[in-house]
Amino acid sequence: FIQDRVKIIRLERGIAHVQLSRPDKLNSLDIPMFEAIADAAARLREENKLRAVIISGEGRAFCTGLDAKSVVISGPSKALNALLERPSAYGGNDGLGNLAQDVCYLWRQIPVPVIAAIHGMCFGGGLQIALGADMRYCTPDCKLSIMESRWGLIPDMGASVTLRELVRIDVAKELTMTGRIIS
Repeated sequence: FIQDRVKIIRLERGIAHVQLSRPDKLNSLDIPMFEAIADAAARLREENKLRAVIISGEGRAFCTGLDAKSVVISGPSKALNALLERPSAYGGNDGLGNLAQDVCYLWRQIPVPVIAAIHGMCFGGGLQIALGADMRYCTPDCKLSIMESRWGLIPDMGASVTLRELVRIDVAKELTMTGRIIS
Protein backbone atom coordinates (compact mmCIF):
# COMPACT_ATOMS: atom_id res chain seq x y z
CA PHE A 1 0.00 0.00 0.00
CA ILE A 2 1.51 3.29 -1.07
CA GLN A 3 0.30 5.93 1.38
CA ASP A 4 1.72 8.87 -0.56
CA ARG A 5 -0.69 8.04 -3.42
CA VAL A 6 -3.85 6.83 -1.68
CA LYS A 7 -5.08 7.37 1.86
CA ILE A 8 -7.64 5.22 3.62
CA ILE A 9 -9.33 7.39 6.22
CA ARG A 10 -11.45 5.51 8.74
CA LEU A 11 -14.72 7.25 9.50
CA GLU A 12 -17.37 6.29 12.04
CA ARG A 13 -19.56 3.19 11.82
CA GLY A 14 -17.48 1.14 9.41
CA ILE A 15 -17.12 3.72 6.65
CA ALA A 16 -13.81 3.93 4.80
CA HIS A 17 -12.90 7.05 2.83
CA VAL A 18 -10.39 6.24 0.08
CA GLN A 19 -8.73 9.45 -1.04
CA LEU A 20 -6.62 9.65 -4.18
CA SER A 21 -3.71 11.72 -2.93
CA ARG A 22 -1.59 13.15 -5.68
CA PRO A 23 -3.09 16.65 -5.79
CA ASP A 24 -0.03 18.32 -7.34
CA LYS A 25 -0.65 16.15 -10.43
CA LEU A 26 -4.48 16.36 -10.25
CA ASN A 27 -4.47 12.76 -8.99
CA SER A 28 -3.31 11.50 -12.36
CA LEU A 29 -2.44 7.83 -12.69
CA ASP A 30 1.20 6.78 -12.63
CA ILE A 31 2.18 3.17 -11.93
CA PRO A 32 2.48 3.68 -8.14
CA MET A 33 -1.01 5.27 -8.15
CA PHE A 34 -2.48 2.30 -10.05
CA GLU A 35 -0.86 -0.05 -7.54
CA ALA A 36 -2.04 1.96 -4.52
CA ILE A 37 -5.64 2.12 -5.75
CA ALA A 38 -5.75 -1.62 -6.48
CA ASP A 39 -4.13 -2.39 -3.13
CA ALA A 40 -6.65 -0.22 -1.26
CA ALA A 41 -9.60 -1.92 -2.98
CA ALA A 42 -8.15 -5.40 -2.40
CA ARG A 43 -7.59 -4.66 1.30
CA LEU A 44 -11.08 -3.27 1.81
CA ARG A 45 -12.59 -6.27 0.02
CA GLU A 46 -11.32 -8.44 2.89
CA GLU A 47 -12.70 -6.33 5.76
CA ASN A 48 -15.64 -7.88 7.57
CA LYS A 49 -16.84 -4.83 9.51
CA LEU A 50 -16.89 -2.48 6.54
CA ARG A 51 -20.29 -0.87 5.84
CA ALA A 52 -19.51 1.59 3.01
CA VAL A 53 -16.64 3.02 0.96
CA ILE A 54 -16.34 6.58 -0.35
CA ILE A 55 -13.76 7.32 -3.06
CA SER A 56 -12.67 10.91 -3.65
CA GLY A 57 -9.72 12.91 -4.90
CA GLU A 58 -7.63 15.32 -2.88
CA GLY A 59 -7.19 18.83 -4.27
CA ARG A 60 -8.78 20.34 -7.38
CA ALA A 61 -9.67 17.12 -9.23
CA PHE A 62 -11.05 13.65 -8.67
CA CYS A 63 -8.57 12.17 -11.18
CA THR A 64 -7.42 13.40 -14.58
CA GLY A 65 -6.50 9.98 -15.96
CA LEU A 66 -3.19 8.57 -17.10
CA ASP A 67 -0.02 10.53 -16.30
CA ALA A 68 1.51 9.94 -19.74
CA LYS A 69 4.72 11.79 -18.85
CA SER A 70 5.45 9.44 -15.94
CA VAL A 71 4.85 6.41 -18.19
CA VAL A 72 7.34 7.74 -20.74
CA ILE A 73 9.92 8.55 -18.04
CA SER A 74 9.59 5.12 -16.37
CA GLY A 75 9.94 3.40 -19.74
CA PRO A 76 6.84 2.73 -21.84
CA SER A 77 7.41 -1.00 -22.20
CA LYS A 78 8.02 -1.45 -18.45
CA ALA A 79 4.89 0.58 -17.61
CA LEU A 80 2.75 -1.25 -20.16
CA ASN A 81 3.90 -4.60 -18.81
CA ALA A 82 2.98 -3.51 -15.27
CA LEU A 83 -0.48 -2.36 -16.42
CA LEU A 84 -1.33 -5.19 -18.79
CA GLU A 85 0.10 -8.33 -17.16
CA ARG A 86 -2.65 -10.86 -16.42
CA PRO A 87 -3.71 -11.63 -13.84
CA SER A 88 -2.59 -8.73 -11.68
CA ALA A 89 -1.41 -9.35 -8.14
CA TYR A 90 -4.57 -7.70 -6.75
CA GLY A 91 -7.45 -9.67 -8.25
CA GLY A 92 -7.35 -12.57 -5.80
CA ASN A 93 -7.81 -16.21 -6.72
CA ASP A 94 -10.45 -15.40 -9.33
CA GLY A 95 -8.48 -12.50 -10.80
CA LEU A 96 -8.56 -12.33 -14.56
CA GLY A 97 -7.99 -8.62 -15.07
CA ASN A 98 -4.83 -6.65 -15.41
CA LEU A 99 -3.80 -3.80 -13.10
CA ALA A 100 -5.43 -1.14 -15.30
CA GLN A 101 -8.75 -3.00 -15.13
CA ASP A 102 -8.46 -3.90 -11.45
CA VAL A 103 -8.46 -0.25 -10.33
CA CYS A 104 -12.00 -0.13 -11.74
CA TYR A 105 -13.41 -3.61 -11.20
CA LEU A 106 -12.09 -4.37 -7.71
CA TRP A 107 -14.58 -1.86 -6.24
CA ARG A 108 -17.36 -4.14 -7.50
CA GLN A 109 -15.99 -7.02 -5.43
CA ILE A 110 -16.43 -5.12 -2.17
CA PRO A 111 -19.72 -6.36 -0.66
CA VAL A 112 -20.83 -2.93 0.58
CA PRO A 113 -21.90 0.25 -1.23
CA VAL A 114 -19.01 2.03 -2.94
CA ILE A 115 -19.64 5.72 -3.64
CA ALA A 116 -17.50 7.93 -5.87
CA ALA A 117 -17.62 11.58 -4.73
CA ILE A 118 -16.47 13.40 -7.87
CA HIS A 119 -15.33 17.01 -8.09
CA GLY A 120 -13.32 19.11 -10.50
CA MET A 121 -11.98 17.10 -13.42
CA CYS A 122 -12.72 13.42 -13.87
CA PHE A 123 -11.15 12.36 -17.16
CA GLY A 124 -10.12 9.11 -18.84
CA GLY A 125 -8.99 6.55 -16.30
CA GLY A 126 -10.39 8.71 -13.50
CA LEU A 127 -13.87 8.41 -14.95
CA GLN A 128 -13.37 4.69 -15.43
CA ILE A 129 -12.49 4.36 -11.73
CA ALA A 130 -15.65 6.30 -10.81
CA LEU A 131 -17.72 4.07 -13.10
CA GLY A 132 -16.53 1.07 -11.08
CA ALA A 133 -18.32 2.43 -7.99
CA ASP A 134 -21.92 1.54 -7.19
CA MET A 135 -22.94 5.20 -7.13
CA ARG A 136 -21.46 8.48 -8.30
CA TYR A 137 -22.17 11.96 -6.96
CA CYS A 138 -20.74 15.03 -8.70
CA THR A 139 -20.28 18.62 -7.58
CA PRO A 140 -21.79 21.29 -9.87
CA ASP A 141 -18.31 22.26 -11.18
CA CYS A 142 -17.44 18.71 -12.21
CA LYS A 143 -16.26 17.94 -15.75
CA LEU A 144 -16.38 14.35 -17.03
CA SER A 145 -14.89 12.83 -20.16
CA ILE A 146 -13.74 9.57 -21.64
CA MET A 147 -10.56 11.06 -23.11
CA GLU A 148 -9.04 7.90 -24.60
CA SER A 149 -10.46 8.51 -28.08
CA ARG A 150 -8.40 11.69 -28.36
CA TRP A 151 -5.28 9.47 -28.40
CA GLY A 152 -6.73 6.71 -30.54
CA LEU A 153 -7.31 4.41 -27.56
CA ILE A 154 -10.32 2.52 -26.27
CA PRO A 155 -11.44 2.86 -22.64
CA ASP A 156 -10.31 -0.65 -21.76
CA MET A 157 -9.85 -0.09 -18.03
CA GLY A 158 -13.55 -0.74 -17.57
CA ALA A 159 -15.73 1.89 -19.23
CA SER A 160 -16.48 -0.36 -22.21
CA VAL A 161 -18.49 -2.50 -19.77
CA THR A 162 -19.53 -0.15 -16.95
CA LEU A 163 -20.69 2.81 -19.06
CA ARG A 164 -23.16 0.76 -21.09
CA GLU A 165 -24.73 -0.41 -17.83
CA LEU A 166 -25.59 3.20 -17.00
CA VAL A 167 -26.57 4.86 -20.27
CA ARG A 168 -28.09 3.81 -23.58
CA ILE A 169 -25.62 2.17 -25.95
CA ASP A 170 -25.80 5.06 -28.45
CA VAL A 171 -24.89 7.53 -25.70
CA ALA A 172 -22.05 5.30 -24.49
CA LYS A 173 -20.67 5.06 -28.02
CA GLU A 174 -20.92 8.81 -28.62
CA LEU A 175 -19.13 9.64 -25.37
CA THR A 176 -16.48 7.00 -26.02
CA MET A 177 -15.86 7.97 -29.65
CA THR A 178 -15.83 11.76 -29.23
CA GLY A 179 -14.15 12.39 -25.87
CA ARG A 180 -16.74 15.13 -25.33
CA ILE A 181 -16.48 16.86 -21.95
CA ILE A 182 -19.70 16.79 -19.97
CA SER A 183 -20.27 19.46 -17.34
